[in-house]
Amino acid sequence: MNVNELTIEEKIGQMLCFAYHGTTMNSQIEYLINNLHIGGLISFARNITSIRQIAKLNSDIQEKSKIPLFLGLDQEGGVVRRVLSEITPLPGAMLLASGSSLEEVYEINNIVAKELKQIGFNMNFAPVADVNNNPLNPVINSRAYSDNPEIVAQYATYAALGIQDAKVIPTLKHFPGHGDTVIDSHLGLPVVSKTLEELEQIEMYPFQKAINANVKGIMLSHVMYKALDDKYPASMSKKIVTDLLKNKLGFTGLIVTDSLTMKAIANNYSIEEVILQSVNAGVDVLIFCGQADLKEQIEIFNTFVRLVYEEKILLQRLNESVQKIFKFKQQFDIVKDKYKLVTNITFANEDNLNFALSLYEKGITYVGKEQFIPFKEDEKVIIIFPKVQLYTLVDNENDEYYTLGKYLPFKEIVYDEECDYAYIANVSKEFDRIIFCSYNVSERDYQSTLFSYLDKSKVVGVALRSPYDYLHLKGLTQFLLIYEPTAYALQTIKKVLMGEIIAKGKLPIKI
Repeated sequence: MNVNELTIEEKIGQMLCFAYHGTTMNSQIEYLINNLHIGGLISFARNITSIRQIAKLNSDIQEKSKIPLFLGLDQEGGVVRRVLSEITPLPGAMLLASGSSLEEVYEINNIVAKELKQIGFNMNFAPVADVNNNPLNPVINSRAYSDNPEIVAQYATYAALGIQDAKVIPTLKHFPGHGDTVIDSHLGLPVVSKTLEELEQIEMYPFQKAINANVKGIMLSHVMYKALDDKYPASMSKKIVTDLLKNKLGFTGLIVTDSLTMKAIANNYSIEEVILQSVNAGVDVLIFCGQADLKEQIEIFNTFVRLVYEEKILLQRLNESVQKIFKFKQQFDIVKDKYKLVTNITFANEDNLNFALSLYEKGITYVGKEQFIPFKEDEKVIIIFPKVQLYTLVDNENDEYYTLGKYLPFKEIVYDEECDYAYIANVSKEFDRIIFCSYNVSERDYQSTLFSYLDKSKVVGVALRSPYDYLHLKGLTQFLLIYEPTAYALQTIKKVLMGEIIAKGKLPIKI
C-alpha cells in the first residue's frame, strides 16, 4: 500500500468510516467500497445475527475492497456491546473495577478481542477512559471504571493493552473526558468549564497514562472544554487534537472521532464545517453512524472532495493521516487478514465462559447499612422491577429484555412511569420481603416515588445500572449493585440473593 499511488478520492475515502444496513453484502456496502473508497465500516447489533454470519460478511467486505478496511464495533462490555451471543461475555467497566484485578481485566479483554479478530473485526471502539465524577452523568455512569483518575488510568490502560495485544486496535474514549457532563452528546452539546489544571489532574490523567503505556488509538469526544477551545468541541478542535493531544501529550497513534452524526455536532454545525474543522484539527478517521443513509454518505464524501479541490483542506494534511492509516493497517495485520475467512469458529469455550462468570461474581457489590440476609425459596417475596428500555443511544438496540423474575421463584411486578403506586404498595403488604429494583433513578424519578410508598423495613434494593441510585432511595438499608441489567449480571445477583455466593465487590466510586 503506497499513499502516492492513491487518487485524491481514494485518500479521502480512507479517512471515512460509515455505518451501514443489512447483514449480507448489499448494494449500499458495494457502493461505499467501490465509489466512496471508504477506509472503514462500523457494525451494530442490527448487522449481526450470528458469529458465522458476521465473519462471512466481514470477509466478503474485505474481498471486495481494493484496500483492506478498518472493521470496527463498540464491544465495551456491559450495556454496550454489539456481538450479543456466541462469544465470551465481557462485563462492563465499573463491575470489573469493583472486583477484578488489573491482570484479569487485561485477560478478559484479550480473550474477547481475539474472538473479534477471528470473525473479522480489527478495531474495537473501547475502552472507556472517562472519569465518572458527576453522579448525574446520563451517558457514561457505570460505563466508566471509577470516579478516581488513578483507578480509571490503570484499568483502562490494561483493558486497552489486552485488546491491542490481540492485534485489534483499541480507541480509548472519549478524549479529553466525558465523565463530568450532565448532557448526553448523542442529544446535545455538553460544555465543561473546568480549568486546564483541573482537566489535567482528572479528565486527561487516564489518557496520559495510557499514552505513556503505548496505547495506539484514541477516540475524541463531542464535548466543548472552554479552557481549551471556546469555539469547537474536541472532535473539531485543532487546539485539542494537534496542540494538546499530539504535541503536548505526545500521542502519535490513530485519532478517530465519535460519530459525527450525534446531535452535539449535527445540531450545531454544517457537514462542511464538521469535515473542514475535524480534518484540519488533525483527526485521522471521521466516523459517521446515525441513520446510515447512503444519500447522506454520498453528500459527506462529495463535500470532503470539494473542500480538498478548493484547497481548504491541503493534500499534505490528507497524506499525513492516510500514511498513518496505512501504517496501522500493516501493524495490526489488517493487510494479511484481508481475505481470511474462519469457518471452524468455536467461541465462549467453557474455560473462558467460567472465567467471565467469575468476574461477574467478584463484581457484585453490597453497600447496605445492615447485614444482608439471603432469601429462601419458601419465603413470601415480591420483586418490583422497572421496565428497562433503551437508556441512551449507545446502548444495545437489539438486546433481549430480561427481568429478575426469570431467575427467581418469586412473584414479580414490572412497573413504569404510569404505574399505580398505591396498588403496588398494597400488593406488597401481603409479602414478608420486597426486592426493589431500580434503573438510573435520577433520570426516572417515578422510581423513587414508588419506593416512598413501600415499607422500607422489608426492602432489599438492587441497582440494575447506576450505583448512584442509592442517593435517591432514602431509607434503604440493604442495597446491592450489579452495574448492568444484562442476563449474566441478573444470573449472578440471583445467586447472591439466594445465598449461593456472597457479594464481594468493593465500590470504585464515592456515594
